Amino acid sequence: MHRLRWGRLVLLATTSLALPAPALAAAPDDLAYDAMRQCAQLGAKPPGSAANRTQALRIERAFRRAGLTTTTESFHVPRFEVEHTSLVADGAAIPAETFAYGGTGRVSGDLVDVGVGRPADYARKDVAGKVVMVRRDEAFHRTSQLAQVLAHDGAAMLYVSGAPDNLVQDGTVRFAQELPAPIPAVSVGAEDGKRLRPGATVTIDVAATREDVVARNVLGVRRGTVHPDKVVVVGAHYDSWHAGAIDNCTAVGSLLSIVDAVRDVPLAYTVVFAGWDAEELGLVGSYDWVARHRDRLGDVVLDVNLEMTAAEAGAAALRFGTSAPAMTSRVQQAAAANGYVASDLPAPVVRQISGGILPTDIQPFYSAGVQGFSTFTSTPYYHTSQDTPERVDRASLRRVSDYLRDALLALQTATPQELAVREVPKVEVSAPRQAPAGGEVGVDVRVTSPTGSPVTGAPVKVRVAQNDHWARLQGTATELGDGRYRFTVPAGTTDADVTRITATVDTPATIAEGYATVDQTQGGLLVTGARPCREQAVHVDVLRGGLRDVRASVSAGKVLVLAGRVLVVDTRAAGRHPVELRVTARTADGRAVAQARELRRCAQGG
Repeated sequence: MHRLRWGRLVLLATTSLALPAPALAAAPDDLAYDAMRQCAQLGAKPPGSAANRTQALRIERAFRRAGLTTTTESFHVPRFEVEHTSLVADGAAIPAETFAYGGTGRVSGDLVDVGVGRPADYARKDVAGKVVMVRRDEAFHRTSQLAQVLAHDGAAMLYVSGAPDNLVQDGTVRFAQELPAPIPAVSVGAEDGKRLRPGATVTIDVAATREDVVARNVLGVRRGTVHPDKVVVVGAHYDSWHAGAIDNCTAVGSLLSIVDAVRDVPLAYTVVFAGWDAEELGLVGSYDWVARHRDRLGDVVLDVNLEMTAAEAGAAALRFGTSAPAMTSRVQQAAAANGYVASDLPAPVVRQISGGILPTDIQPFYSAGVQGFSTFTSTPYYHTSQDTPERVDRASLRRVSDYLRDALLALQTATPQELAVREVPKVEVSAPRQAPAGGEVGVDVRVTSPTGSPVTGAPVKVRVAQNDHWARLQGTATELGDGRYRFTVPAGTTDADVTRITATVDTPATIAEGYATVDQTQGGLLVTGARPCREQAVHVDVLRGGLRDVRASVSAGKVLVLAGRVLVVDTRAAGRHPVELRVTARTADGRAVAQARELRRCAQGG
């Protein structure tokens, strides 16, 4: 049985706001380890799967048992489903797996080896139209590697895994909420990679679809006693590739251990404990929460992100995030008091090393200006079938869980003013609250520095999505001066749905983001509203009256316009691939109008 030693917490406190010291509810020493094992035993937990739903229910029940006010927040996400992958080099087949949200189709070309694939590795190498081979590097993320392949006009990316025993590592090369990559990206084992020679003729063939599934964030709230209007978020993602014992069942175990340990402890801040879904698809769950609660982000003073909290005995650990002194000193002292050792790195340094990404759920909070830190533990079995409970050191998991528990409690003694340190620019997005379906939408973006001065010359990227996280358009805003930028969503881009807009300022030094929504559920050409997905392959939609010169086209399949009002779309030729329907017409007064609709088949079991 473990209990917090309040004498130690008094030493950790650096302000006079220390809380009273009630007795803590005792919890089994192995709660985190047992929860990790139960999580891993479910196997792979992609969003929309039965295993994913089971794990979500377990977290929800644990939150309720601890007396938390518990809810779930659901959202739609495109899940990448691979139908076929093949890799042939000089006539020999090599086992390979497709990275999620890579491109599809058949590509052939000569093989070029660029090592890790950082920008400097391309010096004096011509990779245009060729298959570019990169090797796994824990510090340089595969999404950044793919970005470099695209920047140098490569035809495909061939990734050599770093895991032992020729294990193939998988994952994503684009965030699910972005448009998929235009070129294929596949992964092979390390031993197979050693046998590939530059100049070999390589053929890659990938067939895959994106299918609509519903993901769920599980949230448990404990209201604060001193600063009830200020929020601390403590979260861990529960979806996984394969069993995911290390990534991220260890963090799920740590989360549930913390929740149990503080169940009877009054907390100064309101604490939101979160089980994030769809992290492996692009941090989608945490991004959904940040965007959904964007009007309250000013009240969120801290984010504690639990990512791969433990691995094998002696595995290297990293702690990274923002640098508020009040946060950093308490977290470091809690680590020292529990004998937990981790290297500290500022978030900007991690971004620079990894190629411009914080590859875990701290990124949405960091880009919104929220202070916080994340755990991480290195393992060679990352994203492989051997990420199993036997790889997790029981003592290490207990140590990090105790450290995180003590850090959370010590942070209750910091004042909101001490935690109100902003490190990234502020991005404010303005758009009309309502617009007709398919109508043009003007988006204004204002970017200011942490001190409030206008930010000029910033690359402001805008993503437009519907059905929650299905991208409809991506582009770059035009600078107007004085920190103001403008982007226009063209007419005919969207459908009858709520449109989500994300503006991102992404530079080598920092990332900052802002959000807006536009209600486009009414109006437009089509009488029926958009649906997340449909089982049938033949779709029927009705046009509003008073239209002329009606024209319709589809990206795959066939479409008929009957009597100038009824659209019949046959998508059987597309299988489960999304089909875009585009309709144009003229109103009675001669105005040209348009509307786009994405027709999707539902994922089986989703």
